[in-house]
Amino acid sequence: MHNILVTGGAGYIGSHTVLSLLRKGYRLIIIDSFKNSSPKVIERIKKINQSFGSDLTFRRGDLRDKNFLNNLFQNSIDNLRPIDSVIHFSGLKSVAGSKKIPLDYWEVNVCGTINLLMIMEKYNCRNLIFSSSATVYGDKNVPPFKETYTLNPINPYAKTKEVIEKILCDIYQSKKIKWNITILRYF
Repeated sequence: MHNILVTGGAGYIGSHTVLSLLRKGYRLIIIDSFKNSSPKVIERIKKINQSFGSDLTFRRGDLRDKNFLNNLFQNSIDNLRPIDSVIHFSGLKSVAGSKKIPLDYWEVNVCGTINLLMIMEKYNCRNLIFSSSATVYGDKNVPPFKETYTLNPINPYAKTKEVIEKILCDIYQSKKIKWNITILRYF
């Protein structure tokens, strides 16, 4: 049975993904800081999950807190349910907000992801789905976008997503034991 960590699992896309995975019987750990979401979402997920009967754990936390992440991964091992995979939805997400407070976006999105990747590496968890954004294509490309288009992010939010994608590519190419990484770019 796969044990999946879903970061940002109380957000819109994260919560719908969580429900789909619970229907299929996966064991899930959701983490969320509630910066972009509400605790009410977790309560609704738990209520819906009663009919599925899947194994669900929630922890409130922030990816910038390495001790929190380390304890989360270590506790999963101690409970004989090591985290196999991560679906990474968490982060700040407003284009307009990123123009007003760009440093917050760089710290939360990039530093938080780096912390997550370091802990994943420490615990040999190398399966990752990353929620990027089609905003990395900028305004020079016309939808429907092709993955071969040149990236041209034009705001801090999109730039953080592009940088994270580059980090993931570097990690993928650096290891003899390859990571399994999927990057999703959507609006």
